Amino acid sequence: MRRLVYRSAALGDLDGIYDLIEPDNPRRALSFVQDIRQRCRTLCTHPHLGPARNDLSAGIRTYPMFGRVVVAYRVTEEAIVITRVFYGGQDYETLLRHEDSTAP
Repeated sequence: MRRLVYRSAALGDLDGIYDLIEPDNPRRALSFVQDIRQRCRTLCTHPHLGPARNDLSAGIRTYPMFGRVVVAYRVTEEAIVITRVFYGGQDYETLLRHEDSTAP
């Protein structure tokens, strides 16, 4: 089974989602981010669950969840690399087209 790795941008995205929800409902903010992370673990056993989106960036896959979240990730021999976590109305397609695929 592949290990799960989060790039720094994805961790920042999760922090941003928490910060957005927290003022209205701190407990829900924490549980929502935990739910996203739990769902991402599914990718370790089902790495091709999300469709390939080479039109956005070479090797990228997207995995929608909860109706408002899209996780962008790459599959390597050893890991599932979560590159970004988009929430709400973010234009993830445009953002992924312009992202540096070598960023940490």
